[in-house]
Amino acid sequence: MKDELIPVDIQTFRNATRDIDFDVYLKLSDDNVAHVFSRTTGLDYKRLAHYIQKDVKNLYIKPQDLKAYQAFVNRPAHVIFADPNTTQEKKIATLLNMTEQNMAEIFTQFNVPEETAQYSQRLIRSYVDLMTQSPNTLAIILKLVSHGEYLYYHSIAVSIFSMFIAKASGQFNQRMLELVGMGGFLHDIGCTQIPKEILMSPTELTQEQWAEVKQHPKLGLNMIANTAAIPDEVRYIVYQHHEEPCGQGYPNAIHGPVIYYPAKIVALADAFSALISKRPFRPAYSVERALEILQQGTGRHDRELVKVTTAVFSRQSGKKAA
Repeated sequence: MKDELIPVDIQTFRNATRDIDFDVYLKLSDDNVAHVFSRTTGLDYKRLAHYIQKDVKNLYIKPQDLKAYQAFVNRPAHVIFADPNTTQEKKIATLLNMTEQNMAEIFTQFNVPEETAQYSQRLIRSYVDLMTQSPNTLAIILKLVSHGEYLYYHSIAVSIFSMFIAKASGQFNQRMLELVGMGGFLHDIGCTQIPKEILMSPTELTQEQWAEVKQHPKLGLNMIANTAAIPDEVRYIVYQHHEEPCGQGYPNAIHGPVIYYPAKIVALADAFSALISKRPFRPAYSVERALEILQQGTGRHDRELVKVTTAVFSRQSGKKAA
């Protein structure tokens, strides 16, 4: 079969939707071909990013799939997203596809390249535009971000939730909304440097393991330190998103007034997203229960922002804010 395959540029799979109508192969050697993506399972963005990072130039398709591949190439995700005939739900799903692929590229590299950071900014701007255009954007996103690999989808969710909380607070212009979204997007990037068995542990962490987890804000800051496309405001968010007004947070245990205000927003979005997500050690909480837990966490979050968060997400679940 290897002699019948047609080479196609691996870069044509970047910024594409997950769905494909053909099978894709990788040549491991002249005599060894692997079936890497199928029409049944779709693209795996993490694996694709890994191949690109390993300097793979071509993937391969069967000759009978050439027309399907050409149709796929001619309708990339950004074209679907920009099409006025695309439904709102499809538009959001497509944007999430684009974001997941971008996140996969970020999370497979030790430092964030300028091109990747700039693409992230364009994605964040698209989310802000959607928020402005459609009041039901958040309700749709809440349904769509509850699957997939936790770290990817958690980061996407935190970015989106942060922008909604920031917008509802009434204190941010367009540029600041985008910066908050970017901070949410990158807040946990340092976790890529923490062993996966610690992050996904089904049991309580040891003191040594917990100390390692607490290094991720600093690790994240180091990963974006030399990326000019990432503004300082985003660096503050990444570094401070686990600080708490009561002074019990990390890495520096600073108190309320000293903590960068957008970092407090991302901290709340981070906590909310974690609560409504299934984890190895517990099932997902409902939106209502997650909001109750946030309200009960005295000193961990800014009280006024907790009220804003409760109002934002209570509306999505059909409940009135307390």
